[in-house]
Amino acid sequence: AVDSEFDTLAKRTWLWKLVKERSQVIAEAKRSGYTVHFGTIMELCHLKHAELSKELQKYKGRIVFRGDIVKDEDGVYAVFSEQGAAASKVEAARFVDALARMPGCGGFNVDAIKAFNQIKLPDTCPSTWCSMPRHRWPKEWEGRGFIDPVVPMEYNLYGHPLAGKFWEDYVDEAVKKEGFKPIPGWECLYFHWELRVVISVYVDDFKIGGDSRNLDTVLTRLKKHMDLEETLSN
Repeated sequence: AVDSEFDTLAKRTWLWKLVKERSQVIAEAKRSGYTVHFGTIMELCHLKHAELSKELQKYKGRIVFRGDIVKDEDGVYAVFSEQGAAASKVEAARFVDALARMPGCGGFNVDAIKAFNQIKLPDTCPSTWCSMPRHRWPKEWEGRGFIDPVVPMEYNLYGHPLAGKFWEDYVDEAVKKEGFKPIPGWECLYFHWELRVVISVYVDDFKIGGDSRNLDTVLTRLKKHMDLEETLSN
């Protein structure tokens, strides 16, 4: 389960061909006067539905970025903004559920697939380099005399202190591009005046309700910007 998760993330998260020694990256950063961040990954595995019978259980692997030990080119712990993601209120979810049950309306829930990892780290994020456990070194690294190799992390990854904020900003921009407007006072709610549809956003979960004639259109528009799972009725 862990190997499968790593193999999936490895296809795009890190730029393997740009591997360098940590000391080289540090020297280049100090010479050029810019900030770089160094981190590593943690491998996790748990048994999903452990409380149920064995045929319903499944091992799930997770690879996360160790956001708690990120250091800069001087070896100092990196400081991140404490600005968090917007609040998603229970009342907002109930509102969309109620709307979906009105005459002529419908609704559904849909999750983004590996949401945070769908987007690149923004330009506002310092160049981030990741060291790998020895058993995750690619074969191409063997015999090259590496002591402490690091690779650039191009895509967002769970565990980064600002991973949720990066994803939220991306979603906000995406839904606005499709004509949705934020509802004042509700950080997680968006409304489309022409389609008559409301979206409630909670991290990677989208609860959508409104004019049943336009729900498929909304789903198609969202899929232009992100990979989504199958929908579930509200």
